[in-house]
Amino acid sequence: MVTLPDGTFLILNGAQQGVAGFGLADFPNLEALLYDPTLPAGQRFSKLGETIVARMYHSEAILLHDGRVLVSGSDPQTYLPDGSEKYPEEFRVEVYVPPYLTDGKTQPTYTIVNKEWQYGQTYHINVNLFQGSTANLKVSLLAATSSTHGNLMGSRIIFPQVTCTGNDCAIQAPPDVNVCPPGWYMLFVLDGPTPSHSQWVRIGGDPAGLGNWPQGPPFHPPGV
Repeated sequence: MVTLPDGTFLILNGAQQGVAGFGLADFPNLEALLYDPTLPAGQRFSKLGETIVARMYHSEAILLHDGRVLVSGSDPQTYLPDGSEKYPEEFRVEVYVPPYLTDGKTQPTYTIVNKEWQYGQTYHINVNLFQGSTANLKVSLLAATSSTHGNLMGSRIIFPQVTCTGNDCAIQAPPDVNVCPPGWYMLFVLDGPTPSHSQWVRIGGDPAGLGNWPQGPPFHPPGV
């Protein structure tokens, strides 16, 4: 289940029968679903496209910076009676294009200078929209995640308050650690349902010291 920048959720991969691992699943789920929590109960699920690739145990799906979803993996360890693999280990990689990128609309763009945010402070971006106006603009913050075993670890989406004057938009950072655990977040601008490419902002600093990489050769710290 992948959190998308417009607040909907993409659900895909897995099997329709059995349990994960050890060759105990069958009938791969090839169909993707979209869940929209803003719709009335009973209308929140819709069917999307299908794949031809069985992605069962150890499959992954994770959001990309341009709003698409990277889909990979599958290690079902399932064998036929003759010993041949029924669902072999899967090395093909797919990219899923959610509905908000299939209507031909141009994705908005934005520039940002300050990417180190503190709780409750205001930060500015400069936006370019191609369909709507800044009066209806929204932004979303999606937490950095890792995808494994059918779960998107650390998934969280926040829609902070934003006000715009012309193309200059002021974003109110989340108020505290209870709403927004400290860490890295993908910042998207939404022109109607159409998301921009994201950029990373860090909110709340690094209280756990996760960025305290060893210093000096031969270790080369990752650049962010």
